[in-house]
Amino acid sequence: MTASTEVNVNEIIKELYNGSVQSIKNVVPVPHQFESPKMTTQPLKIEYGVLIGYSGKFKGDLLIQANHAVFSSIGEALYGMQIGEEMLDSFSGELGNMLAGGLSTHLAETGIETDITHPTIISGNAKLTGFKRVLEVAISFQDIGDMKMSLLLNQ
Repeated sequence: MTASTEVNVNEIIKELYNGSVQSIKNVVPVPHQFESPKMTTQPLKIEYGVLIGYSGKFKGDLLIQANHAVFSSIGEALYGMQIGEEMLDSFSGELGNMLAGGLSTHLAETGIETDITHPTIISGNAKLTGFKRVLEVAISFQDIGDMKMSLLLNQ
């Protein structure tokens, strides 16, 4: 990898992080705290989450993980009513769309053009591999619980 390419990838990673933080702040109306981002190459273990792919200048995926209660409580905070089990997958996919769309908009404002795929719900004990590295950001929502946003990088 040339020095110019490495700078470009590092710039994209910085904007992915900034855009993810901004997207959470814009979409989820619950007080929250972000932990420091972590980079890993280890496979991801998932019990419940939503995966949205990116193409364009950034190729990879956004994975949002939390337990059912956290997704449901965020839905209640957004819409003022409980999200029942029968609607949880649909809401989780929509939350993923909102967050991925916010991140995509942030990236476009910095000159990084992307397209997003439709959301895929992951439920059960799954293991994700096949990426080069992952930028993980843990988020604690006051009185709700924890969520993890992972940006799976393929470059």
